[in-house]
Amino acid sequence: MKKILAFTGSNHPESINEKLVQSLINRFQEHDIRFIDLKKFDVPIYSAAIHEAGIPQPILELFEIFKESEGFILSSPEHNGLPSAFLKNIIDWLSVIKQRFFDSKPVLLLSTSPGATGASTHLGILTKLVPLWGGLLKSTYSLGSFQDNFDEEKMIISNAEELQKLDRAFQIFNKEGENIIKSNVDVVQGYFNAFQHGDIEGILNSFHPDCYIVSVKEEERPTEQLHGVYRTREDAKQFLKNISSLFETKEFLVQQVVEAQGNLVVAKGTFSHLVKSTGKLFNSNWVQLCIIEDEMIKEYRFYEDSAALIEASNIQYA
Repeated sequence: MKKILAFTGSNHPESINEKLVQSLINRFQEHDIRFIDLKKFDVPIYSAAIHEAGIPQPILELFEIFKESEGFILSSPEHNGLPSAFLKNIIDWLSVIKQRFFDSKPVLLLSTSPGATGASTHLGILTKLVPLWGGLLKSTYSLGSFQDNFDEEKMIISNAEELQKLDRAFQIFNKEGENIIKSNVDVVQGYFNAFQHGDIEGILNSFHPDCYIVSVKEEERPTEQLHGVYRTREDAKQFLKNISSLFETKEFLVQQVVEAQGNLVVAKGTFSHLVKSTGKLFNSNWVQLCIIEDEMIKEYRFYEDSAALIEASNIQYA
């Protein structure tokens, strides 16, 4: 990809998000990445009254730079769980020229913070807004605990694992095609779709290779016992096998899937299983908690009405 425009949503003179962007540019010098400092585009806070007098010249110049670019890298700071007021003001001005100012071009979202979450909370908001601004969101990356994981003297991420994650995010962004990143909710919804259609391969591919599954209770279990802890995607096969050996699913309804902080997705619904050993129906509400990583379910916790299972099974709870 040529003519990639990189910028931050920070007006801090020592912005750590700018340092993160600059480290990416230094790391991928073979690519045509241009950094632009939005602080130099000094404009008033947007208001309809000011807009009536005309669009500020710096915004007109910035819009032309956006038009000439073929892709965008934005590193955004988080203020009280939201994008910065500085960034929003720039976007407010750009959007009055053209609502979809990213013009169907690829976007990579970055963030970092001194805290452990790396400002990932507000990235969930931006992932929903970028498509409204015309961007093809290809990938995201957040670096937590900036001071612990970034060498400011060498201007590089010092944590090897985090550096690999950044490399992967850039490679996905730079890859040709329409491989738009899935939202965390999309990942979980894809799992449910595969489950409801009996697509075993689709279900397994929804799980991270190193996933951690908790079925009702967080403790070790004999192989063929349904409830307990499963580790890795390979173990997930046993999880599905245990479900199918015990139950015949008559109905599985997903009522709500919502995204929370820290890549957490919460879902709830109801199901009706026929218990094969007794011929009785096991009806229950359920709640599922998923933590998403690399567009896969890394941690999975499923809870149901245990008393209803005991009654339908006529056996001791296992």
